[in-house]
Amino acid sequence: MAFLVSDLPLPTSKDDKVADFAVAGWHSTLNLGFDVLAYKTRLVKRQHCGALQVQRALYPEPAIKNTAHQAGICHAIILYPPAGIAAGDRLDIDCYLAPNSHAVLTTPGAGKWYGKVRDSSESHDLDFIEARKNDNTVIDTNFASQYVKAEVAEGARLEWLPQESIVFNHANMQAKAQFDLANSSSLLTWDIVVFGRQAYDEVFACGQYRNELTIRRNGKLIVYENSDHPAGSRWFTSPLAMAGQHVVGTFWAFPAIATLASDHKSKLNQTIATLREQIATQSLPVVCTQIEQAICIRYLGDDVQACFSAFSTLRHVLRKEWWQLAEHKPRIWDT
Repeated sequence: MAFLVSDLPLPTSKDDKVADFAVAGWHSTLNLGFDVLAYKTRLVKRQHCGALQVQRALYPEPAIKNTAHQAGICHAIILYPPAGIAAGDRLDIDCYLAPNSHAVLTTPGAGKWYGKVRDSSESHDLDFIEARKNDNTVIDTNFASQYVKAEVAEGARLEWLPQESIVFNHANMQAKAQFDLANSSSLLTWDIVVFGRQAYDEVFACGQYRNELTIRRNGKLIVYENSDHPAGSRWFTSPLAMAGQHVVGTFWAFPAIATLASDHKSKLNQTIATLREQIATQSLPVVCTQIEQAICIRYLGDDVQACFSAFSTLRHVLRKEWWQLAEHKPRIWDT
């Protein structure tokens, strides 16, 4: 069943205090498929149930001499009209990129993870509801959940670049992302998380943060990161973790694997050197490290705009180094 925006309960407060308005939870799914037709990456599959959707495929990148294929890169903005994920909500996003396709996926604004203050007298048995009739999936209505899965076929390029996520106080959030790559596919993906609403001097003092990332190439596990921490735990204050900061960002970049392993390693080293030069020249507040097949860029601080700007700048460097593309930033990031 698909829901219209007008069917959704609306917040009654002007300052986003919507912790109590959605206790039953919405289960929304979005299934996208991209393929190359007539030299353009086309959005050939778009199925949704619930509020999750994309409006249409966009082609905002310029056609420049020697980079004519750049005009065929497909941009899609993933919309969730309720404007935030509340306790009990579950979002499932599934993407497939056919061989040689190139898609840029982003969001129209900051994602918001809402929670609710629970009455201790409530029965725990009532906290679970069935999400689907035909499988064993169960939603815990204490948690707001998002699951992203993307398969990137040979020669395909995926840029999964959502805007930042804000974790409200009392939010119990769990996010999982899984990317399955082929040898010659590429991936740029970042995740920026803000704990508490800084404009309101809100601290993430109560709730749970769960975030899991899995990246495989040809079925082999390359990256696995898993964070599961209650608000107020030492992870938020330890100098070995968040160190009392409120914004954390991680940017993973996977190039296609070259035919010769030695050549691939040499190109990665060259890219790392270029990125670090850019970081030093522009005094970007990030660090850049390398694993066998990928580059990882991290931010830790209190300025979400500084994190987003640094990641965007280094994205341009990576696109130029690996794909010989002219600089282009999705227009929605400036609105």
